Amino acid sequence: MVHLARLAQLFVPVYAAAVLGCSWAQAPASALTGTEQKWIAAAQPVLAYARQQGLPVDIIVQPTVRPDISPLSMAYLGGRCKLVLTMRGNPMVEQHLEDVPLTFHNIVIEAMTAHEIGHCWRHSQGAWRALPSGFSSTPRLSQQVSEKQRLEEGFADLVGLAWTQRQHPAHYDFIHRWLTQERMDGNNGDVHDTSVWIRKAASASIFSSGGNLFEQALVPWEAGARATD
Repeated sequence: MVHLARLAQLFVPVYAAAVLGCSWAQAPASALTGTEQKWIAAAQPVLAYARQQGLPVDIIVQPTVRPDISPLSMAYLGGRCKLVLTMRGNPMVEQHLEDVPLTFHNIVIEAMTAHEIGHCWRHSQGAWRALPSGFSSTPRLSQQVSEKQRLEEGFADLVGLAWTQRQHPAHYDFIHRWLTQERMDGNNGDVHDTSVWIRKAASASIFSSGGNLFEQALVPWEAGARATD
């Protein structure tokens, strides 16, 4: 999730797809790089699911080089979710797919997109940085913004895993290992240290068979949150 005020100053709508009821015109494909086209195409199944859930999502591609920003992020502006691609001259694009076989690229990108859609859902529910049900107003998690952000990252990771279990169950273990490695790399103790939730999701059986992705993620998310408090 990008800081919204900062993002509003940075992005330019080179690409605003007619996704989820968005009426903006789509830029010609020539305005996009091959990498951007690849990621947008791979994200489509997740975006179609989000549309079915009534989430208002637009796609934004930044044309400027911003290597300090995550290549795929989510913002919430004007009541709509903005899936933001910041990929030009950004080494993190390759880092995310490093050592991932080409045949798994789309599955990894889908999981990353589902993670961002998890952020979108939390915003759309008016629950962004709200504590899980049953928490009091005084625990450590309620006192620190960074810990609340880590809660959101944990929830979004679980949405990404729930998506993989639903759409690519045969590859769940691969995505779980990939995500474990992603979160191990320099994230110890920061807002992306979601290891408590990833460990709980070592088996895909943690996700219930009913409900939408977000509802499936809630139970293990709340259990992991209590373990961190």
